[in-house]
Amino acid sequence: MKKLSLIASMGATAEFTEAAAAADVTAPQGDGRSLLMSTLANADLDARYASTQWLLDRGCPLGAPDSDGYTELHVLFGQAKHDIDSDLAIARQLIALGADVNAVSPRGGLVFCEVLQMKYFDEDLEPVYQLWFDQPVILDFETPSDRGATPLAYARAVPYREGILERMERYIAEHG
Repeated sequence: MKKLSLIASMGATAEFTEAAAAADVTAPQGDGRSLLMSTLANADLDARYASTQWLLDRGCPLGAPDSDGYTELHVLFGQAKHDIDSDLAIARQLIALGADVNAVSPRGGLVFCEVLQMKYFDEDLEPVYQLWFDQPVILDFETPSDRGATPLAYARAVPYREGILERMERYIAEHG
C-alpha cells in the first residue's frame, strides 16, 4: 500500500480521500508534520485545493515545519502553479488555525518571499498582499534567510514589484 503522505502529494483527491477515510488525519506524521504539508505540495491544482480542504474540514491541524523550516504557508505559496482565489481561501483557514505569516525558513526565508516569487503581477497578487496587511501582528519584511533573502531585497531586485515595495517600505516606516 502506498504511504498516505505520498498519495496526498501526488494523487488525485478521490484516491487520497479513499486512502485517508479510515486514518486519523488529525494525528501528526512520524516527523511531526501535518498531512496538510503533503496536500499543499500536490502539483495538480484541483487535487491540491480539494484534498487540503477535505483535511481542513476534518479538523486536520497545522504541524511542525519540514526539515528546511518550511511551514504550510511556505508550501502553499511556494508552488509553481496557483489559483489566487483558492490560495486565499486556504491561506485564510491556515492563518485562522494559527499559521504564522512571519514564519522564517532558514533556507527560504519569510513566507512573504514565496508570495513575491509567484509569477503574477502586483495587481494580481493584491488580494494576497491585503491578507498580509490585514493581520493583527507587526509584519516582518526584513529577517533574512541563510542566503540573505528578504521580501524587501527581492522586491527591490525585480522591476514588477514596485507597488508592493513602496507599500512595504511605507509599512516599515510607520511600524519600524
